[in-house]
Amino acid sequence: MPSTTAAAASSSPKLAALGFCGADDSVNHRHLILLGKSYPTIEWGILFRPDKEGQPRYATRQWVCRLAELLAQNDAATAANALPPIRLAAHLCGSHVNNLLSSSTDLSCANNIDSFLTELYNWGFRRVQVNATAVNGVHTEHLGEKATIQSFLRTTTAHLKLEFIVQKNEETLPLWNGLLEQESLPENIVFLHDESKGTGKEASAWSTDPQFVSTSRKIVGYAGGIKPANVAKVAQDTMKACQESGGKEFWIDMESGVRSKMIGASGKEGGEEDIFDLSKCYECIDTICELGFIDHPLGL
Repeated sequence: MPSTTAAAASSSPKLAALGFCGADDSVNHRHLILLGKSYPTIEWGILFRPDKEGQPRYATRQWVCRLAELLAQNDAATAANALPPIRLAAHLCGSHVNNLLSSSTDLSCANNIDSFLTELYNWGFRRVQVNATAVNGVHTEHLGEKATIQSFLRTTTAHLKLEFIVQKNEETLPLWNGLLEQESLPENIVFLHDESKGTGKEASAWSTDPQFVSTSRKIVGYAGGIKPANVAKVAQDTMKACQESGGKEFWIDMESGVRSKMIGASGKEGGEEDIFDLSKCYECIDTICELGFIDHPLGL
């Protein structure tokens, strides 16, 4: 049954997505699909960084292709619908971001990123997060330059069927400040408050700055140290922050908080393995349902 808590009040901002980032080869594809279809608000985030492909948090191309193949088989009606059967977000790092941010001045970079973004769309991705930080393998020395801003805008304009998420933190200030200085932004650019940068550092406060609620949808995201132990408080606090900033929709995203160290997780001999922990993901889902932000499927 739907909860009657304050979170469900019609006047409160709506939770648009519950994001779990770092799905990788440690995860069963069908388990992701089952949870994603049971809870449509879930957004599975997959990190793309070519120099780390196959390492924990970074799925192999083979794994992603198999997921896309299963999704196409899983829902025969997908071709007739506007949305894939589950939500997928590509979190770009490394050379993908470097290509994107140089695409207005380097034809090779433009061709590379355009081809990859088209491939992502065909795989079923509808959102793309740009992690333009040094820890994510990105050259950050030119983030505030006019050519970089134009490259970002060129890419978003060329791929209007994708929504682009700007990871907003102190390090990416030159980029997001340059974007906000534009006379107007494309509707497919949104902002994520994330000082953690995927490291699991908890946020001390959540921004209420209205300038980051940039589109007509009035949507903004929050990340940083979110995990099963604090997701209830984070969801309630970010809902309030979104409301204070004038937002109507918000999402939260977590990465380090839904990983675990397990021995023999893949059946191979050896020590501990770093895995994407669907049990932790479900703890968060259950909590969010209890708060009334989303509902369990009928019968649960």
